[in-house]
Amino acid sequence: MPEYSFRRALEAIKPYKKGEDMEEIKAEYGLETIARLMSNENPYGCSALVKNAVVKAMNEPSNYPDDYTTAPRAAIAKKYNIDKDEIIFGNGTDEIIYFLGKAFIEEGDEVITGKATFFSYEESVLAMGGKMVYVPMKNHGFDLAGIIEAITDKTKMIIVCNPNNPTGTVFHEKEQLEFLARIPKNIIVVVDEAYAEFYMGENYPDTFSKINELKNLIILKTFSKAYGLASFRIGFAISNKETITMMTRAKNLFNVSAQAQAAAVAAMEDQAFVEMVRLKNYEAIKYLCTRLDSMGISYIPTHASFIMIEYGSDVREVVKSLLKCGYMVREGDMFNMPGHIRISIGTREQMEGFANALENIISSL
Repeated sequence: MPEYSFRRALEAIKPYKKGEDMEEIKAEYGLETIARLMSNENPYGCSALVKNAVVKAMNEPSNYPDDYTTAPRAAIAKKYNIDKDEIIFGNGTDEIIYFLGKAFIEEGDEVITGKATFFSYEESVLAMGGKMVYVPMKNHGFDLAGIIEAITDKTKMIIVCNPNNPTGTVFHEKEQLEFLARIPKNIIVVVDEAYAEFYMGENYPDTFSKINELKNLIILKTFSKAYGLASFRIGFAISNKETITMMTRAKNLFNVSAQAQAAAVAAMEDQAFVEMVRLKNYEAIKYLCTRLDSMGISYIPTHASFIMIEYGSDVREVVKSLLKCGYMVREGDMFNMPGHIRISIGTREQMEGFANALENIISSL
């Protein structure tokens, strides 16, 4: 060990489990293709408009990107009818989650979230010496009343994800309004809407209309999911101007590449692509749920681009067997849901192949 020391806060952070090498897996199991059903990636790629925009953005690779992110900022402001200075961009939403820690969390501050939700929230808080407070889920969704009850004089922030990753559950407009009204104004409320575009029902919260009324509200959005730009790494947050100004002080300069900015603008111009993704995702979910029902496998009804199934103690063997068949899925342990498997929703063809593989594995165990 080196003689110098690290910040003690880092000891509490669990290292992210590195994904397995695709080519090595193919060689080991004699596979030609692998369906990546573990990272909630868009199986339909991205809009055809993106490629030309990115190629054009490569004309001046020696220049720094626009740090103000002028073009995507204007496009988002127009789409959501907000002010351009109410937006901050990050190298993916993950970076913005780290901005939250850097901008708001002091040592000893408490942050409340659900027991089974996105792991990056924890990493951001623990890195700054904060403490996570986990409220058990209610029917696999956020127990909003339980979160209110967990507030103490040390509570600095509350984070909820809607739809929630990994359970796919949703809380609606009335529930969110009642929840926000009960939170003291000195506590920051972060609503992560990374998967909102996949929701096909009614009464989804209009969170954007509240950002100037509720100064403690921050909304997270991403281009990685429905827009299919995960490799470009671009996400954004929306809040009132004062909050965004302070969060910007926690941001690195030139954190979003020129190519990512161009890709985001082009992707936003093609809402027909997003609608196609939503519809195909919905149809693939319906098909997969029918197959899971026929196998007698329990699952959590989802409103996102993934589904969590319950399998029990044999879950690791099932995950390994699926990998041998060419289907990479995620164990629920990293989301505090042992005995579960999260499956990204792929194309109809991928879902058929996955369901067939799972059925064969079940019959052989």
